[in-house]
Amino acid sequence: MLSKIRILQVGDVHLPTAALAQRNVDQKDSAFSVELRNVISAIPTKVVFKQIYKLLDESGIDALIFMGDFTDRGALDHYERSSAFLANSLQIGGNRNHAAVKIGIVPGNHDINRDLAKQPGLATKFAPLNDHLRKNGLPMLPVERTISMAVRKGNSVADINLMNSCWGCGAAEYIPSEFREGIGKAIETAIAAGGASALQAYYDRQFDTPAFSNESIGEIVQHAATAEPQALLIIAAHHNLLPQRLTRLAPYTELVNSGAFRASLLETRRPILYLHGHIHEDPIEILSTPSSQCLITISAPAATDGFNMIEINYTRKGLPLSCRIYPWRFNASGVLHRGSPCTIPLLGHRRRSHDPSLGRIYSHLLSVGESYWSDLVNHNPAFFSIDLEESLREAIELLLADESIAVENYEFDASHWIVRAKI
Repeated sequence: MLSKIRILQVGDVHLPTAALAQRNVDQKDSAFSVELRNVISAIPTKVVFKQIYKLLDESGIDALIFMGDFTDRGALDHYERSSAFLANSLQIGGNRNHAAVKIGIVPGNHDINRDLAKQPGLATKFAPLNDHLRKNGLPMLPVERTISMAVRKGNSVADINLMNSCWGCGAAEYIPSEFREGIGKAIETAIAAGGASALQAYYDRQFDTPAFSNESIGEIVQHAATAEPQALLIIAAHHNLLPQRLTRLAPYTELVNSGAFRASLLETRRPILYLHGHIHEDPIEILSTPSSQCLITISAPAATDGFNMIEINYTRKGLPLSCRIYPWRFNASGVLHRGSPCTIPLLGHRRRSHDPSLGRIYSHLLSVGESYWSDLVNHNPAFFSIDLEESLREAIELLLADESIAVENYEFDASHWIVRAKI
């Protein structure tokens, strides 16, 4: 059987502020019935988390990864509320309904309390959130070490690695020493005078420097060299590796060593998915060099806007075949729905099947235009001499990953497929 591993990628949650996000209704009448308003519209965060719960319940989700920024401006009193909300609303962790689902959590810059960051010890600022996650039965944040976890289905493996990109967040020692004292005092004075708006501006346009530690980069490189050869390496961190399309006039909010990390990942010569939040756009970008495999960066939207379902398809021998990203987003009418998927091949320079049946199937589809799955199975002469349906399914997946064909009803069992050749 061909295996599929499904991962939900959830972006910045920003509780409790996100719970106040505008509903999709233009309410000019303040006296309008609250009960009826709740029937015809809903708070986006609640809609998103209800859909995630439904997918966890019904769709064979193997892992759920949160991209950080659970709260706003590092508010200590919100750590407990956000941790409890994640655990209880989705029934994850502890002995809850979805405790079997693998959970990954990484820290974001808004999860850093600035007063804690001033205290001795680089890891001090991460301790309170970790305490509340532990209290609610949730796994810990990666702090000093990368956290790795594997999802397995037969000989198919998704090797997930959680990284801390927030070492510099909130830490005055990362301001250059020549003007650290002056800038540090100026920031404190401005925040004291400006209140909440000034503190929000600090987190939006901060003077600290997100970064990966050299140790964690070294761990990932070493792990990539020793991990199972067929495993798909997945890395999750809050900050993006690439500057985004929208110009950001806040240079210190980007990863200062992202270039070194990108180069190290490309040198591993294996396909890698890099999942991140932080930027509230949702681009999918593919990086490669002439001698490397692909490095695919996937951004999650803010949780108020939706989430991503990432489906990884494997060959029968367990090699990663393709990555399909399904964006769950709100449409213009405020309805959360699954959008059209983006399919990215993962085999790259790895050995593909040279079975001439691939060419015969494609030629057949070109000649007939489109074909039902049953017609392909019953084609005479048969396309494959052994394991007909499994061999045919793998061939269709290979052609689909290469964008040589399109498959209608792909989300259903193969018996419902209608396969069409592309030219």
